[in-house]
Amino acid sequence: MVVLFDGTFDGFLCVVYAVYYEKIAPTSIQVEGQEQLALGEPPLYIDSNATKATKVFAAVRNKISEESASYIFHAFLSEDEGRFMAILSYIRLGFSVGHMVDSHLHENFVRLVHKLYKYVLREAHLLYGFCRFAETTQNAYYCEVNPKNDVLELLAQHFSQRLMDQAWVIHDKTRNKAAIYDKNSIVITIVPAENANVTFTADEEEIQGLWVAFFRALAISERKNPKLQKQLLPLYFRQNMTEFKVQPD
Repeated sequence: MVVLFDGTFDGFLCVVYAVYYEKIAPTSIQVEGQEQLALGEPPLYIDSNATKATKVFAAVRNKISEESASYIFHAFLSEDEGRFMAILSYIRLGFSVGHMVDSHLHENFVRLVHKLYKYVLREAHLLYGFCRFAETTQNAYYCEVNPKNDVLELLAQHFSQRLMDQAWVIHDKTRNKAAIYDKNSIVITIVPAENANVTFTADEEEIQGLWVAFFRALAISERKNPKLQKQLLPLYFRQNMTEFKVQPD
C-alpha cells in the first residue's frame, strides 16, 4: 500500500498512528504531490491531526527515549528517499525493545536513521556559522540559505535565541519558504519566488562592499589552499555568503 501525507512532521506521525490504530501496512510512504505511483496502485492519503501526532510523539519519548525522539525528528528533516520507511521501522522496533533500539545496529534502518540524524545536524551547525544577515529597508534582517536538508526550523530556533532583539527573515530558497521572526514569535510560511523581493539599505550595501574588500586584503596569496578551504567550507554554502560575492570594481 502506498501512503501519502502532507509532508509535515505531524503528518508523518499521523501515518504512524494509522499503522498502529487503523492497522494499515505501508509499502511506501510519500509526500502528496511528489508521489511516484505504479499503475493500478491507488494510494491512501492520511490527514494530519495535531492530537494524533502529539500522542504518537509522546509515546516515542516515553516508550523509547528522548534521544530516539531527536533521532526521528532530525532524520525526518533529511531529503533521503528512504527516510520515511526507515523511521517507521525504527519506531516499530523501538516500541518493542525500548531504548535498546539504538544498539540494534545490524538493522539497516537503525543505521540509516543515525546517519541521517548526523547529516542533518552537521549541516545545521555549519549554517549557524555561515548564515549572513543583511539589513533591509523593511526594518528586518534578511538571510538567504539553500540547504540540502530541510533545516529551516532548526535555524529559526537557533537564531531566535541569539538575535532575539532583532526582527529577521531566513529564506530557504531551495524550498520556497521562510522563517519570520518579529522579536516575539516565529512563523514558517511558503514564499513563492515571485514574492521574494528584498531591498537592502544603502548602509548595508556599503558595509558588504567593505567586508569583501577586507576579506580579500586579509588573504595571503602564497598560503592559499583551495582543497582545504573546500573541505572546511563547501562550495554550496558560499553562494549566500557576503565575502564570496562578486563586487563591482
